[in-house]
Amino acid sequence: MRYNRQLMMAILHDRVQIAKAVNATVIPLEDAPRGYREFDQGAAKKYVLDPNGLIPAA
Repeated sequence: MRYNRQLMMAILHDRVQIAKAVNATVIPLEDAPRGYREFDQGAAKKYVLDPNGLIPAA
């Protein structure tokens, strides 16, 4: 539990950019259905949802 809390706090305080760390594509919440559809079809992609547009563009 301690590790999970430290990781969560690092992400929340912008010390870790989670999308970059896991090589994921940031998409807005409205694109989530497309992301799930692609994932279900076997796309070798990971997505991070950014519902509020707060994740800086890479």
